[in-house]
Amino acid sequence: MDGPRAAVVLVGRNPTPALLSSLTLPADHLVLVASDGTRPLARRVAAAVERLASPESVRVVSVGPDPHDFGPVTDTMAALHRAGGGEPWFLDYTGGTKVMSVAAALLHERVLPPERHPHARRWRHYLDAARDTLRTADGSHPGRPVVGDGVDLRVLAGIHGAHWLWDRDPEPVRLFVQGGRQALQARFPDLSPAVRRGVVAEGRVLSHLLRHTRRHPETEVVGARQVVDPRHPDGSIADFDAIVRYRHRVLCVEAKTRPDDVVARAGWTVAKARRVFGAAAQVLFVHTGPAVPGLRERVTAYNPALSARSVHVWSLDDLLSRLTSFEEIRRAFFPGPGAPAPGAYTGSDTGPDTAPAPSEPPAPAPPEHHPGPADGPVLVTSLGGSRLGTLTAVHAHRPAGTLVLPSRQSVRDGMREAAARTLHAAEHPGAPPADAARLREGGYRDRVRFTPDPVDGFDADAVAAVARDWITREQDTDPPPPVIADITTGTKAMSLGLALAARRSGACATYQLARRRTVVCLTHGALPLRGRARVDWPLVLPGYTPLAGDRPGEGAGASAVSLAGRVCREARSQVDTGLLDAARAALVRAASGPVDVWMDASLTDLEECLTAQERPSLVLTFDDRAVGLTAPGRYRRRTPGGRAHEVGRGAWAQSVFAATVHLGTRCDVAGTVVALARPGGDVSRAVELVDWIAHADPEREPGRISFGEPLRPLVAVASPDALPPLLDTDVSRL
Repeated sequence: MDGPRAAVVLVGRNPTPALLSSLTLPADHLVLVASDGTRPLARRVAAAVERLASPESVRVVSVGPDPHDFGPVTDTMAALHRAGGGEPWFLDYTGGTKVMSVAAALLHERVLPPERHPHARRWRHYLDAARDTLRTADGSHPGRPVVGDGVDLRVLAGIHGAHWLWDRDPEPVRLFVQGGRQALQARFPDLSPAVRRGVVAEGRVLSHLLRHTRRHPETEVVGARQVVDPRHPDGSIADFDAIVRYRHRVLCVEAKTRPDDVVARAGWTVAKARRVFGAAAQVLFVHTGPAVPGLRERVTAYNPALSARSVHVWSLDDLLSRLTSFEEIRRAFFPGPGAPAPGAYTGSDTGPDTAPAPSEPPAPAPPEHHPGPADGPVLVTSLGGSRLGTLTAVHAHRPAGTLVLPSRQSVRDGMREAAARTLHAAEHPGAPPADAARLREGGYRDRVRFTPDPVDGFDADAVAAVARDWITREQDTDPPPPVIADITTGTKAMSLGLALAARRSGACATYQLARRRTVVCLTHGALPLRGRARVDWPLVLPGYTPLAGDRPGEGAGASAVSLAGRVCREARSQVDTGLLDAARAALVRAASGPVDVWMDASLTDLEECLTAQERPSLVLTFDDRAVGLTAPGRYRRRTPGGRAHEVGRGAWAQSVFAATVHLGTRCDVAGTVVALARPGGDVSRAVELVDWIAHADPEREPGRISFGEPLRPLVAVASPDALPPLLDTDVSRL
């Protein structure tokens, strides 16, 4: 046998990796593993795989309603292994939650041990998007080039639940592409000059792209498309002027006659492109007239998440003159592997072309009971994009010593002292915050260490080696201390590496469940958290300042100071300060514990406040939880002192989602966003757009404030004298 005949592929919110893995792995029997929330996406992937590859069988299996719970995930994977008669199987753990990935990879390693399956490491895969390769856990294995045969724009949109309105292909642009200005004039002689300019701009861009891609077999270019609204089948929810596909990557093109239209619309365009085509989608803005110096920088200033990797801005003249071949277009917009077309891996999955993994000595047994603070455990964890998970891990375990593994992307500034202060507060509840001198005198700083060099955040084995070396040194005492590896934060590879190190060292691997306020140990199950972490919020929330202007920590001034009184005049058109003040006051009144209120510092600056709608204006912190409040204005200024322009529903929805991503990056599952809009206008439509971007199930009434899904904002219609019931929530008790 050359390799396994079955494959298990995890499915998350972005189904594209699951589709590519399913088409690439040489398996006759495919199982797509999702949660209840992502099961519809998995079914769409299954239908696409059956159409394109025709395997003998395709099944969709759910781990249940909570994809952050190790138990059901492990039980589901074990049941699949038993149902397959214990035969080997491929695993792709790219999709799903971090818990799903780690639990699946650990189960795969356990049921296919190297002494019986020496090549099992090359049967575990994750998608390396930079190389378009399914990398394996066997570092000597070349990986599998991604196969995308038959994957076109319709397939990619379809697995994301998007479909075209085929009768909405605009005839004027099509006529221009086919016959130029004369054909357009003959058929539509009464077009206004502004509309005509727009049609010509779109037509010139589309003609240019078609001319230079039509002979390449792996590309596809279509003209204007509108996406069917799932709630209103006769209407559209998104549109694009043109779409270009190269293999499985997509470029959504927008043609503008005014360069200034690019800046404010970039965010919404990226949001809808990624909602329809996944994280690999990029956006190209082409504007008429000469290139505008600094226009690309203005896009980034408006929303820092709109990097040069996701948003391209070209003048039409530059596009026509500089991109005159397919290869130039590919290099400009489709980075990554571009030479050989990917094909199926032709090597062996069991033969001797690579050496089997060296046999491991038997791992020591984990402790009989999960170690508590009295046992003097040592902790190894990682530092991810959110620093909050590292701080709450220190609070949860009260370790005698901690090693933090940063990656090259981690921000370490202030983290050692913040972790030491969190540890001091956990061991001295009710005491005032410790200053730097007290932390040094008490030895708290010495109990928190970082690795001298960052780890490779995408190499699980490298992370496991670093963590295991440290664990071995720490346990070289008599008696050796118990060890805990907390895998809550960092990349999936970092979390998997820590979990592997724990398994091979007899340590406990844990994950913090924000929704249930528990710590789950893979060996000992769920454990309640003791108290709440005291967090250095200025470290976690860069760019925010206390609303009251005094020292935070005890809720001082949380309800006495008005946001409207702190911001500059221009900021009041960017965000609804009156609504934000009312919502903040309601949440503070409802809280049974201390609340600190932080305001976006840019609201006081005449220029920086022009992007304030892209961030939560207020963040209320309840010990170790954060609620962001955002209320993007209906009218906004584009320049200081300029005229206020009415905001479209898409731009309003994008601002809500940008604010949600902003808080999620900083607080991860311990943060949630409440977005508020006053009655009037088409508020319901804006709410529908937010739900659509966030993959949220439509709700007639806003849900309750909860934690665990940081990219799903709550949207509520409100006025200062008529606030929704969700703002009566006592967040201190959540």
